[in-house]
Amino acid sequence: MTMTVSRRSFLASSIALPWALRSLAQHPAGPRWVFLGTDKGPGIMRCAWDAVTGKLGAAELAIKSEHSGFFALHPRLPRLYVANELNGVPGVVSVLDVNAAAGTLELAGKQSTMGEGPCYVSVDKTGRNVFAANYAGGSFAAFDLGKDGSLKPATGTLDCRNNPECGTHGPVAKRQEAAHLHCANVAPGNDFVLSCNLGNDSIEVFPIHPGAADPLGKPQRFSARAGSGPRHIAFHPNRRWVYIIHELDCTVELFDWSVAGGAASLKRRDGSAISTLGPGEPRAGSSGCEILVSPNGRFVYTCTRGTDSLQVFGVDARTGRLTEQQRLPCGGKVPRHIAFDPTHRWLLVANQVGSSVTVFSNDARTGKLSGPVQTLAADTPMFVQFI
Repeated sequence: MTMTVSRRSFLASSIALPWALRSLAQHPAGPRWVFLGTDKGPGIMRCAWDAVTGKLGAAELAIKSEHSGFFALHPRLPRLYVANELNGVPGVVSVLDVNAAAGTLELAGKQSTMGEGPCYVSVDKTGRNVFAANYAGGSFAAFDLGKDGSLKPATGTLDCRNNPECGTHGPVAKRQEAAHLHCANVAPGNDFVLSCNLGNDSIEVFPIHPGAADPLGKPQRFSARAGSGPRHIAFHPNRRWVYIIHELDCTVELFDWSVAGGAASLKRRDGSAISTLGPGEPRAGSSGCEILVSPNGRFVYTCTRGTDSLQVFGVDARTGRLTEQQRLPCGGKVPRHIAFDPTHRWLLVANQVGSSVTVFSNDARTGKLSGPVQTLAADTPMFVQFI
């Protein structure tokens, strides 16, 4: 069979090839480094990583980067995108060149997120667009990427502050006084990006057109339970189930996802909400935070601040509903982010207020966590990234 390659495709591939080769040449067989975003620390910290023992080396400064709260890697190029919250002014997305062999980062550019408090950044699967959610600004932004992964100014935005199209505020007066966009999850089909609006108890679902002049279409809006405060999203590997962790009422809930005729559907499964709190644990002072689904789709992992705990839920293979399997202390104070290493043998927890990273052993067969096998001092960690 003969395959025809257009001149445009050939040129695009030719431009990207040196970057791809550079990345392959630099990257060892497995990740050698863990980079930590920090809240009040001097910047992004770097730790050596040993995948055999699950141990981290001492944290040292990799690059100065103010309030580096969330990262996203380019799907092909050695570039890292970082959401930086800046005090009292719109935040930025920084572009960092990554040398995976040496474990170094170099600033290559930055662009405004057009809103305060960027708390999440993602890259579409083609590497053509970056998306950012602004928590304090109550807004969402899309950016075009150059062929080399460089970031262009924001081209598509949605501002939910004082915008009746974004729905009404939730009933929790102290936390839902305004819209708060909290994530930017690209759907498995790379045709939509989803953002939880904690302040308005809703999920904004934007159609996306990677590489287009205006990559962000008009969103569809789907409701969450009043006062739940949706925060983060995780897709099941079957692409049909979506799990949302709610910050305000400390629950995980199942939604059904489908796409037909260019429109998305996100339907909340009645009676599927399950608490991340144990018996007798108070909701006051607690908040649901991060959520992961295991690669085999059998388990869902969450962390809860206040109780400073980890939860493991089993997934019913037929219905997708959750049953609690395990809960245990996170080994620190205020777990902000959890992440598996690429082997899924180890789960790392960034304890923001406790200024530590804890490493837990994971049994992929049972989903059970054990440990921590290590507790490492690190200045206010907020995010974990393997390189």
